[in-house]
Amino acid sequence: MKMIKLKNQIVAGLDIGSSKICTVIAEVDPDSPEPIIKGYGIVPSKGIKKGLVVDIDNATKAIFNAVSEAEKMAGLSIESCFVGVSGDHIRSMNTRGMMAISRDSRAGLGEAREIEKEDIERVIEHTKAVPFPIDRQILHILPQEFIIDDQAGVKNPLHLSGRRLDAKVNLTTYNTTILSNLTKCIKNADLEIDGFVLSSLAAAYACLEENEKSMGSVLLDIGSGTIDVIVFHDDGVHHTGVVNMGAGSVTNDIAYMLRVPLEQAESIKREHGFAKVSLTDKEAYFKLDGLGGRTLREISLFDLAEWVEPRMEELLRESFLEAKKADISLTNTLSIILTGGGALLKGTEELAEAIFNTPAKVVAPRGFREYVTELSNPACSVAIGLIKYAIAEQFNGSAFNRTSGGPLRKIRGWIKHLTENVM
Repeated sequence: MKMIKLKNQIVAGLDIGSSKICTVIAEVDPDSPEPIIKGYGIVPSKGIKKGLVVDIDNATKAIFNAVSEAEKMAGLSIESCFVGVSGDHIRSMNTRGMMAISRDSRAGLGEAREIEKEDIERVIEHTKAVPFPIDRQILHILPQEFIIDDQAGVKNPLHLSGRRLDAKVNLTTYNTTILSNLTKCIKNADLEIDGFVLSSLAAAYACLEENEKSMGSVLLDIGSGTIDVIVFHDDGVHHTGVVNMGAGSVTNDIAYMLRVPLEQAESIKREHGFAKVSLTDKEAYFKLDGLGGRTLREISLFDLAEWVEPRMEELLRESFLEAKKADISLTNTLSIILTGGGALLKGTEELAEAIFNTPAKVVAPRGFREYVTELSNPACSVAIGLIKYAIAEQFNGSAFNRTSGGPLRKIRGWIKHLTENVM
């Protein structure tokens, strides 16, 4: 028999942050779960603040430049991409839907029967029966568990038998006006949108191991303008949220205290900053070039950390309070996963452990090929995660962990093209 090999597909992810915009273009091999990175582009972000568009022209140019860099490196052009979404307009709630699988017209529930795909889709639809304001739409329906009659903890009810089916899910919603502005920028950059993906969910695809999803974990994607929070337990998402401040606040504090430009303050933070004073050497100093005719200064690392720690503690405590909104106790979580560019500040792990009272670690994206050295950086987690999300949700056709359809979502017929392109 002649072997039929499916041709590889090209997938693109676009992470639009407050400090940088990152585009990643990857080739997806149907025989491997690891995408092959063909090119990437990282440029300074303009026109974006805390996940919101504040200047359409500048945002469009920055997106166009990031995509152009990636296309030039990859040696090919893209027409569409998956886009990460963040900002404090994101809302999350846990809800439940239920339906009778078999019904007797006289006595209510009838005999048990086998659960079919249509039953699962219907009960998922029932979970969406929640009144939302006119300016909000569902971004994701993220599963927690199914319940068949009195049997809880079911992850896939297909072909199991029962009389009643319940579904417990996490619904994530977005503000339609805010995403319409983002859509306009992307379309102005000559790109179509394959789907919007919650940034913390994308980061989880890039950073979390399976046992961290099942045993429980809190992932914090620490960006410049926001911190994206997602809580996992028993292979389900139990809360998503956004803290409306990020590591840029630390940079602003350093710039103010040292009277230096933001660019220089960012460099000082990365090279000399510590999130905990106790980790610094009281006798260590760094030299700061004088500006505007001022003399060279020596700054104590201890003093710098005394400015940085209170702000980082505030950021992580706000993240802790956001994570506590989950419907599970955080004492059940296995670890705190820190990613994003803001997680690179020295001492962030130790401070997070003290605040969450749980082991913490900084994690970079994993599970991809080519440009591993360049992209194995926590700042690239969302961009890589968007590619891995596309593989898991589109090519594998998962029915339960989906991006909601809607006027802003355009999913192309990848599966159709994939099966047609044979050799």
